[in-house]
Amino acid sequence: MQKGDIQRAFFYFFLYSPLGIICPLIGQYLSSIGFSGTQVGTITSLGTGVAIIATLVWGKIYANSHKKRIIISVLCIGSAAFGIFSTTTTVFILYAVIYSLLYFFQGAVHGLADAFIISKSKNFSIIRAVGAGGYAIAVFVAGRFAEGYGLKGIFYLYAITFLISGVMILMESEPEFYKEKTEKINMSEVFRNKAFLKLLICAFFLMGTNIANSTYYGYLFREGGGTVAGIGLAFLLMAGSEAPFMALTPVLSRKFGAEKMLLAAMVMTVIRFGFYATGPSSQMLLATFFLQGMTNGIVLVEIVKAFGRVVEERLSSMSISIYYAVGNSLSVIFCSIVGGVVLDFAGPNMVYLFFAAFNAISVVLYIAMGLYKSDKKL
Repeated sequence: MQKGDIQRAFFYFFLYSPLGIICPLIGQYLSSIGFSGTQVGTITSLGTGVAIIATLVWGKIYANSHKKRIIISVLCIGSAAFGIFSTTTTVFILYAVIYSLLYFFQGAVHGLADAFIISKSKNFSIIRAVGAGGYAIAVFVAGRFAEGYGLKGIFYLYAITFLISGVMILMESEPEFYKEKTEKINMSEVFRNKAFLKLLICAFFLMGTNIANSTYYGYLFREGGGTVAGIGLAFLLMAGSEAPFMALTPVLSRKFGAEKMLLAAMVMTVIRFGFYATGPSSQMLLATFFLQGMTNGIVLVEIVKAFGRVVEERLSSMSISIYYAVGNSLSVIFCSIVGGVVLDFAGPNMVYLFFAAFNAISVVLYIAMGLYKSDKKL
């Protein structure tokens, strides 16, 4: 590994820990304070809606700034502050406002951190794998903590890990490539790239279910006889299984091609959620934890790298920011809202049938547009 990559790996460990703490348990927390499935979907989608705007706003600021690490640090600290504020009310409208403000900071930070690390290191896959490990361990710790001290406490763990991240990024130096650049970057340049647009459309039908799964998996797990603590164990195993696949992704991509590897992971995602739709027991869900590693472990690394290389190097951070805003966050809004409504009227099994069908559209489009071919500029 390059000099400094160990420090960057620790930074990613703490940067992804807050997501592991809050995402799998936010639905359970909101239900515990009296919100319905539709309200849960509304709150999470509102937050993600703000993340779209935030990602584009912060992405443009970041792309044209020489103080990128300061920007990322501010986003981490802001996320921590609103994480604490979110524990102060159980009123639906007030909570929705606070949660949206939280996402104004959290929604942009991971995309910008990815762009920062990709510009600094050739070992993004390994560093991102450590982030997956942080997510997995955080889920387990948060589940145990919530079981013993209540779900409200997860927000304090969330704030602490984000504060640590905010301090650690300040230890980095600024990317040299951007220090020398004076030309302003405009979003329109990225949207004129046809390959980028095709990939963005496919990402929309792929990524929302992976994130929404963190909210709705808990309902599926408990429907199958599991407990809150069991949710933590399940996510420890599932997210933990992502790390080895992320680390292996560069080797597999060189052997089979990055585009074909991404297609295989997309197909596996459809199979995974189709299996969940059959209503397996919590024991069976635990036994098949590795399915998340086989899908997310490849997708979460390869799709970011694809958006980074589908455009000119100077546009890569903007390309990744737009992906997080549209291909990721907009997709999450749709999946969260529809998932919440389906949960209320048909239960968690049907939520995952919807997820499987939604991802199947992505597979069809990816093949139809020829994005699986290695000679495409991806």
